[in-house]
Amino acid sequence: MSDGLEKRKFQRLDCPLDVAVEIVPVTEAPQQRPPLHIRSRNISKSGICLETQSIEIEGVHLLSGLPFARKHRLYMSIQLTPDEPPFEAIGEVRWYDISSDTPASIYRVGVAFLRVKKPGKEQLARFLKSHKASRGLFAPGRPF
Repeated sequence: MSDGLEKRKFQRLDCPLDVAVEIVPVTEAPQQRPPLHIRSRNISKSGICLETQSIEIEGVHLLSGLPFARKHRLYMSIQLTPDEPPFEAIGEVRWYDISSDTPASIYRVGVAFLRVKKPGKEQLARFLKSHKASRGLFAPGRPF
């Protein structure tokens, strides 16, 4: 699927994080439904790649709607560090793929951050900077 050219604006940090995801209609606020608890594959300033075996919550499909005109958004609560409150963002699915390098089917879902609370932007920037400095592990790949 890739033509070998890097199209991303921001580097991705390979980092498995705990993410609670609630699917919400574009025109509504979160409904406090039970979230889907999944892990991230990588994260950047502009988005996150999620890995999950299930892409449905209470009958609502994570990938519903046309690309870039989806009917739903993802309300995400991302635990960056154990000593801080979760980073909260509303995102939109931009791409998905099915992993072929695992025995079970794993969906990889690229989500662009659409709205992030101001303290969250600062929290994410600190998190990315600290990991870049300590590990330098950024992943090439797909754009968000």
